[in-house]
Amino acid sequence: MCQHADSGSLRPAERPDNPSMHAFIGLGNPGVRYADTRHNAGFDVIDTWLQRLGLELAPVSERFHGTVAKIGGLPVALVKPVTFMNRSGYAVREAVGHYELDVDRIVVVCDDVNLPFGTLRLRSKGSHGGHRGLESIVDALGTEAFARQRIGIDVPGDADTLVDYVLEVFTKEEATDLPIVLDRACDQLEVFVSEGCGEAANKYNGPTFTD
Repeated sequence: MCQHADSGSLRPAERPDNPSMHAFIGLGNPGVRYADTRHNAGFDVIDTWLQRLGLELAPVSERFHGTVAKIGGLPVALVKPVTFMNRSGYAVREAVGHYELDVDRIVVVCDDVNLPFGTLRLRSKGSHGGHRGLESIVDALGTEAFARQRIGIDVPGDADTLVDYVLEVFTKEEATDLPIVLDRACDQLEVFVSEGCGEAANKYNGPTFTD
């Protein structure tokens, strides 16, 4: 069981007493330098969801920004770490403590180079698969038993270019199609809230584009 961060100085309104609440945590790197890069696909999903809801994130601590929304009448926390990708675990552990959540109530949203562009893969748990953000979260929480939604960003042609590849912006064609992918990812997460992980996975896991 992870230790909860001290959240005594944070606004009580941001810590609703609801044991059924989920937190959706998009991974990425903060700052203009990394905006629109492939590695920020998790941030992009949260931003798209916020736009749908007409909401904005606010600083909750030095490590993450967040807000509480209602999806189908149910409260959910939307969170973006500001610790940079490889230190995401510190922010996630603090968010879990702040919102008073069990680890199995979080859903991490991130990019995946092992999936074709636009493919969604939602699972209730699993390994980090070499993703440094997920690895940091597993280390911080001491468990892999949390859900994750992976957004395919395609496989680079040369494994040696992986670091550069994920920190590059999407191609022009990908950038044109990206809003469709992000909307579909948000649709999947809304089904997750209302119907559970299994149903959301059955409905949306797989490619966004079939040709």
